[in-house]
Amino acid sequence: MGECRVENVECRVKSSFAKTAFLAALLAAVAGCSREEGKPQAATPEVSPAAPESYMKDKAFRAKLAGQVAKRRELATARNAIVAQMTEMIEAKKKELGTDDEAKLKAALGKDPAWNELHRRCEDANAALVENRRKATAAVRERLRKK
Repeated sequence: MGECRVENVECRVKSSFAKTAFLAALLAAVAGCSREEGKPQAATPEVSPAAPESYMKDKAFRAKLAGQVAKRRELATARNAIVAQMTEMIEAKKKELGTDDEAKLKAALGKDPAWNELHRRCEDANAALVENRRKATAAVRERLRKK
């Protein structure tokens, strides 16, 4: 025991390893003893032979999800075209005003009926994307509940 000094790092490592090993063994023993003899173990749920093992193996379900992804891609493309038009309009208005002042820019754009129409269309496109995403999430959750 003369080797164990505070300066001796190797001894500290051995000591902490021994403590960790002891705690791990103690926890393993306690975890193994936690089962009660009289209690029946929960049975694994039986899956009907008609249900596929994984919901992603269900071709109809995957086709439905693929259709929703394609629709979301279509909606996003349309929304991106609107955003591009809005960006062009912002740049043109900045050149027209000759300033980058955001308050003046918003006030000038707010008076423009074309801007208001684009803004409404963009909000509608965003709402359609959110709704599509909600439907896809609901479809996945419903499919998982069936299992």
